[in-house]
Amino acid sequence: MTRLLQLITISILCTSFAFAQQKLKVMVIFAHPDEGEIYTGGITALYTKMGHQVKFMSLTNGDAGHYSMEPAALAKMRYGEAMESKQILSLGDYEVLDYHDQYLKNTREVQDKVIKSIQDWNADVVFTYFPAAGGHTDNMTAGYIVRDAAPRLQMEKTPVFVYIRDFHTINFSYIPDFAVGIDSVWPTKLAACAAQRSQVNDAIPHGMGILDEVRADPEKQKKLIYENTYPFSSVTAVNMPALTKWYGADVSGIKYAEAFEIAEFGRQLTESEMHILFPMLPRK
Repeated sequence: MTRLLQLITISILCTSFAFAQQKLKVMVIFAHPDEGEIYTGGITALYTKMGHQVKFMSLTNGDAGHYSMEPAALAKMRYGEAMESKQILSLGDYEVLDYHDQYLKNTREVQDKVIKSIQDWNADVVFTYFPAAGGHTDNMTAGYIVRDAAPRLQMEKTPVFVYIRDFHTINFSYIPDFAVGIDSVWPTKLAACAAQRSQVNDAIPHGMGILDEVRADPEKQKKLIYENTYPFSSVTAVNMPALTKWYGADVSGIKYAEAFEIAEFGRQLTESEMHILFPMLPRK
């Protein structure tokens, strides 16, 4: 009997270890090319560095917001930038839908495309925006699209959905469920954000009235890329409790971090499952 119990125990441990080591399929769904990079570039780089597969999905083609380029030319440029950041982040796929920037609607059609993409990718985890009123309508609409599409998924295992806070909703009162230190992949995240030249070299400095000086000075370009990325990668009073929960009381060595919440829809997790689906979180 003792020998039988030993064999059963070893079998259970081997099965648990194999499950813990499985290669994950992760998706990040957002509104415009460059947002996956800005808000999840760190955790994405950690996933791919560990051998997991990540897919980005932009629900619009980003064909608006430039001071001089025509929509079709801008969409083409932004697609090329997305493909560059795909290589930088080692993404398995980067899908860009052909809906117009600023005109994204929560329709059955786009929900069906999101459902198909999640199912085809067989996603274990899906990151998307926390939806709310205000901010950029496309961003909030993207969050509502994913939330409303989720109940119609037909998958053997329901994905875990994770909320991203964008420039608008990050200002709301909230408590992240977990935060990850991204110092080891910070250069990779910055490089992926820097690939979005239509934004960080053109549209953003033009809107700030500093286009000519940014174009003339590579150091100012680097500074602008850093300043455009850092607010969504910094250690703050809001994400500090989530960091200390997972990393311990002393997080002085963490300079850059990304924080997230488990959505109220989709699969809910135990703490042990957190380590399986977010394997970059340290085990105490």
